[in-house]
Amino acid sequence: MRLRMVTVSAMFIALIFISIYLLSIPNGFGGVIHFGDSLIYIAATVLPFPFNVIVAAAGPGLFNLVRVPHWFPFTIIIKPIMALCFTSAGSIILNSRNKIAPVLAGAINTILYFLGNIILFDLSVAWSALPGLIIQAVGSVIFFFIIAYTLDKADMKKRLVLAKQS
Repeated sequence: MRLRMVTVSAMFIALIFISIYLLSIPNGFGGVIHFGDSLIYIAATVLPFPFNVIVAAAGPGLFNLVRVPHWFPFTIIIKPIMALCFTSAGSIILNSRNKIAPVLAGAINTILYFLGNIILFDLSVAWSALPGLIIQAVGSVIFFFIIAYTLDKADMKKRLVLAKQS
């Protein structure tokens, strides 16, 4: 079971990195829109702790090291906090907690990266980047629900044999 979790974790790290690296779209506010956060949310609903937070830090952290290293220390803290909003308990992804969690995770992402912009740059940069952060958060919620619904229809958690029996 542990080897399977390590393997699935590695798969998620690679998927998150690739989705951010290859599928990022500039948002016009100094940032990008990408599927990475949605995949972090999916990983957090499939993998138990500590695998979920490792994936949340490693996938986007690797992207930051390659493209925007000044964001690396923020990302490896913020993304795992977001992952902690979700639960991997149960046999489906869209359980009651995970229907609320992406909104909370998006708010955490927006607030903490806003603060990161203040630390790295200044308040005016933070305010100008805020619309892009909100767009990213809303997009991530939408993509999460689409992906989660599809995976639940395919009984993916049972196929991966990672779900805790409830």
